[in-house]
Amino acid sequence: MALVICGWLTVMWVRTANPVEAIAYGAIIGGALGNVMDRIQFRGVTDFLDFYVRSTHWPAFNMADVFVVGGVGLLLIALWLSAKFQNGP
Repeated sequence: MALVICGWLTVMWVRTANPVEAIAYGAIIGGALGNVMDRIQFRGVTDFLDFYVRSTHWPAFNMADVFVVGGVGLLLIALWLSAKFQNGP
């Protein structure tokens, strides 16, 4: 399923004229493929970043997850800004 989504995102990446959206799609694709490669090579994804703030535990994650989440955030911001400037203030 992840490979199918990466294929669709690659089509979106090629079609976009917005450089910020292109970076966002690239980050999402790279992170997703990183997790796919971990699943193929190690039969699972190793989450090695684990943080605590006093007694509160943040869910463990890896750099591929950072790129997926960061890419999605950047894509949402780019789409929001694009819609905001097209519709006027």
